[in-house]
Amino acid sequence: MERRLGRGLGSLLGQSEVLEVHKDPKELPVGEIHPNPFQPRRRFDEAALEELAHSLSTHGVLQPVVVRQGPSGFELISGERRWRAARKAGLAKLPVVIRSGVTDQEMLELALVENIQRSDLDPIERAQAFQSMLETLRITQDELAKRVGMQRTTVSNHLRLLSLPEPIRDAVANGLISMGHAKAILSLVSPQAQVLVMQRAAREGLSVRQVEALCQAEGRAREPAASRPDKQLTPHVPWITEIEARLRESLGTKVSVLNSKGYRGKIVIEYFDRAGLERLCKVLAPRQVLS
Repeated sequence: MERRLGRGLGSLLGQSEVLEVHKDPKELPVGEIHPNPFQPRRRFDEAALEELAHSLSTHGVLQPVVVRQGPSGFELISGERRWRAARKAGLAKLPVVIRSGVTDQEMLELALVENIQRSDLDPIERAQAFQSMLETLRITQDELAKRVGMQRTTVSNHLRLLSLPEPIRDAVANGLISMGHAKAILSLVSPQAQVLVMQRAAREGLSVRQVEALCQAEGRAREPAASRPDKQLTPHVPWITEIEARLRESLGTKVSVLNSKGYRGKIVIEYFDRAGLERLCKVLAPRQVLS
């Protein structure tokens, strides 16, 4: 189980010097409140929302939601589950605390913090949120890991999931296979082989160790002769393995360093779909923003 974020939602809200608080909660019509446009969560448990809606109908909303003034109304900073449940319950108004000066970057970070701390995102949603933070905040994986209080390898492993074919990402998001299964499947080069292993793992209820063994067997069986190391290439030595590991963690995909005598060779960076290619382009060659 991953460690929780190092900074709490209250800490982030309270420490920002740009935030001005309307101390006394006020009520706003539910229809004037809009969801956080940077909300990383894509799925909400309908049964849990029904239970919360029943509780709100019976006891009212005990904790205000937090909003900012947006271009087309008020946007949620935190409390989207309460807002959704209030709509289900047919409530006309919600108690709110309005905060001004909250930037888009802070909205994204606050939404991620709230979700991970209070109601876990699935691994794919978390990976997408991490990717959004990298692109929006223009920070490195190291800086992101510090902000969310996780190990860098945890962040990197999540981001690698985004290079998997869509059927596998959907299987992880829906709980058909675990993140551990998906990490094992990443060792396969062929997207078709990856999907076949995923389907078998889900159908037969294979363990992560079983999937790892299956991937090793599949990889050996499917490896074309042309892709095997040339005799002129230097055999894998510790420094090459270490460089491959660094590149793999930084780029979130499989990377091979093919080195020959005289330090001539090539670096092979793999991607498995259009989204994976575009993600790599953003990392390796981000577009320049004209000021």
